[in-house]
Amino acid sequence: MPIWLTDLIEKVPAEVEGRVKRVRDQTRAAIQEALRAECRLVLRNADETEVKGRGSQVPVDIKPGYPAILKDIQFSDDLELVILLGRYRTVLEKANTGVDGLKRLRDELRLRTALIDHIRITDEELQSTANWATYLIQILNKSDPLKRILAVKEDILGVYRYRTNPTFDDEHTINWAKITLFWMVIGLVAEWMGVPLEDLTIVVLTHELAHAYTQLGADIEGRRWPASVFAASESALVEGLAQYYTERVLKRLQRRFGSALKVYKAMLPKQPGIYSTHLPWVENTSPEAVRRAMLEMRRWKQGSLEEFNKRLVDAHMGLHPEGHHS
Repeated sequence: MPIWLTDLIEKVPAEVEGRVKRVRDQTRAAIQEALRAECRLVLRNADETEVKGRGSQVPVDIKPGYPAILKDIQFSDDLELVILLGRYRTVLEKANTGVDGLKRLRDELRLRTALIDHIRITDEELQSTANWATYLIQILNKSDPLKRILAVKEDILGVYRYRTNPTFDDEHTINWAKITLFWMVIGLVAEWMGVPLEDLTIVVLTHELAHAYTQLGADIEGRRWPASVFAASESALVEGLAQYYTERVLKRLQRRFGSALKVYKAMLPKQPGIYSTHLPWVENTSPEAVRRAMLEMRRWKQGSLEEFNKRLVDAHMGLHPEGHHS
């Protein structure tokens, strides 16, 4: 009998809500400070501060429930086994690949007469371990529930919502925006990943705040990314920028939130490609080049990933004529 994802979400303990709220309250200020330092965009610019204007207000709500896209997902009745295996994926993969190394060690011990007594296992027994690990990995790969959830091409753990107004939506307009974190989904995914709830919450909060800063954050001239243009932009660009600044912030705050960076990296292989478009930017360009290309996209009201990558190459070459970056 199939098991519905929504039934599992609704069984997440109520105490998770309070823990997610505490993480929001205890970490938001540090995350926003790091975002301001990385992208040098602000939710309230100098002019708004001088006249005591409100600037951009982006509340972060903690809500039960889940995005509608998850309501039709179901799993086979071997879910308990698959979830258990998922927690041990790394162990299984290491066991599978490590057997060859153990065989080589056994052969070297065999060549040393004085050490031969330390051989306590046969080749067949070693191979049996590898075969068992391979068998369990095949089961996991066939129906990994975590990979299926994270493969959804939407932000399912949290969402950055905003309103557009085509009749009055220039680069100085401050649009309504709000972040929602789905504590039930966060709790379930944290359990399935075998990671601390707090670390996953930090990753999700950072990602959604990165959306807010890349769209609503004002540059030194008070210009923002018009909401209507942002909404029409490619998901691969929008998510790529959020992921880029999520990684930058988690690295900057690694001493304080060290294991959150590990959780972020563990999620990447299971997520759709739109959540990995930033990886070449991390490896091949500088933060200043990424920022410059982003500002140009906002100024020129463009939203294609291809155009961004072109501008990124130009920005990198202009800022680093010798090809170096940090």
